[in-house]
Amino acid sequence: MRIAFGYLAPVFVAALLHTGCALPPDPPAHQTLGPALEQSGLIERAENVSNDPPAKELTPEEKEAAEDAKMERRIKAMAHYAAATAHRERGENDEALEEYYQAALADPTDQKVMMEVVQLLVMSRKQDKAFKLLIEATKNPAAPAELHALLAATYLEKKKPELAQAAAKHAIKKAPKSIVGYKTLMQVFRYEMRQGAKRTKQIREVLDQARQQEGVSVPFQVELALMIAGYLSIDKESGKELKPEIRKLLDDAWNTKPKQPILLEQIARGYRIAGAHKEAASAMEALLKALPNNPMVLLETAREHALGGDMEQAKTHLEALTRKFPRVWEGHQLRAAVAMDEEDYSIAVKHYREVIKLNRKLESVHYDLVAALLADENIDAARNALTQAESQFEANFMQAYFGAMIHLEEKDYLKAHETLLTAEARAKKGEPERLTHILYFQLGSTAERAKKYQDAEKHFRQSIKLKPDYATSLNYLGYMWADRNENLKEAEEFVRRALKVDEDNPAYLDSLAWIHYRRGEFKEALKIQLKALKHSEEPDPEILMHLGEIYIALDDPKRAQKYLKQADAIEDTPDDIKAKIKAKLKGLK
Repeated sequence: MRIAFGYLAPVFVAALLHTGCALPPDPPAHQTLGPALEQSGLIERAENVSNDPPAKELTPEEKEAAEDAKMERRIKAMAHYAAATAHRERGENDEALEEYYQAALADPTDQKVMMEVVQLLVMSRKQDKAFKLLIEATKNPAAPAELHALLAATYLEKKKPELAQAAAKHAIKKAPKSIVGYKTLMQVFRYEMRQGAKRTKQIREVLDQARQQEGVSVPFQVELALMIAGYLSIDKESGKELKPEIRKLLDDAWNTKPKQPILLEQIARGYRIAGAHKEAASAMEALLKALPNNPMVLLETAREHALGGDMEQAKTHLEALTRKFPRVWEGHQLRAAVAMDEEDYSIAVKHYREVIKLNRKLESVHYDLVAALLADENIDAARNALTQAESQFEANFMQAYFGAMIHLEEKDYLKAHETLLTAEARAKKGEPERLTHILYFQLGSTAERAKKYQDAEKHFRQSIKLKPDYATSLNYLGYMWADRNENLKEAEEFVRRALKVDEDNPAYLDSLAWIHYRRGEFKEALKIQLKALKHSEEPDPEILMHLGEIYIALDDPKRAQKYLKQADAIEDTPDDIKAKIKAKLKGLK
């Protein structure tokens, strides 16, 4: 049997070619919690463990001279710093910035001032001055690894990866138990990979060097876990033995009961990458205690609970988020996605509408709203929402796709098929990733319903070509042939392939039984059809109708009437099947 078409429409809408009605994707890197925590000053800086050789023993006179020089530098730097503060208080920002710059130049050994001034220069778009300052600072043998890593990052920004690599390696040499050098060097290699170079081996060597360090800090462990996860994204096969190490590093870090917000966020992110969403949710709950009024923390905590399957806890946080921060559209978007997952479509509609009100340019949510309205069986509102999207955005695949879904809900199969063909044409022009086995299944099933059987066969075959074990297309095409009493040999082959994927699927068993029925093999058909009935979770009118027809063929009208009456009693049976059942019952009288 084909899947009941009343069931197909919500399946189509829910699938959305793997794009809609799902948890919203992670935000881009610049919108994630890490940068937000950095900007709030809550980052716990990596411990700087120097690897410098012991300094030469100075004579008392040399020590005194060195101390005098140091004091002179410090006094000069403090004078510039005080002048900068005075300028800043008067709103003279350019003058303040220049004095800060001179303060850092006067004493490059003061790491705290140096980092502060470099950050101010970068934020003020004075990258050249920041670069000059870093060059001066790193000339000093006492310059910490963090400054060398920052110099490497600056070289990388200037598209000088060779110099960036040298500076990052120097950072590692200065402080092998600080993660900052390894992390920066890995970023350099990944930059070179984007330019076409092969750097997988070098990245692995950096990781192995970091992994060999003993007695490292908790921040080092967490950053290393994230670096390994990043490596696995570019070399899944040879790096797969490292995957358990990610969990171990994160578990060890989590067991220290960290309190620093940045560490908690990184641990949660690492667990999420590892697919351990319950553990990620626990880390986010700890972060939420530290930052209870941060909307992004609330959002990400809810997201991890949802991904971990705890929808009740996700809803609790999302309700708090949308109540306390009603203008954070991401909270409404995630709340709508959770509602879709729970088939609470009216709630989904409410929150998708709120997202659109807050961010009309977010195109994907317009289609999520259409999907939610269709699932809520509100066809007119879905059509209006789609019309609004069409008036606001350029013609694209999703508009045609959802237009087809609306026609499908209206049981206008020909228009649904024609509109899906428009969607296919648009995908071929600019969105080839949309040309999936699911799309071609939808094209095939709507063509079959519109009685365009040759077109249906063509589309089903394309679906199977794209995914040879896609049981839904295998079964539908096999049943279409059996229903038309043609191509029975290949029909059986396709249906049996579907049954290899799902051996107890009642729809697939029904199709196989019907093939035997068409061949006149009624006893074998009965045996398989009874198995289909056994595996049906609830009464299916088509399975019962076919069982009745098989009993008619076996000259058992009493049993035939029994099953046909059961089929006739089922509500919401498609009209064409209902008509067939009544005709069979009438023929038995």
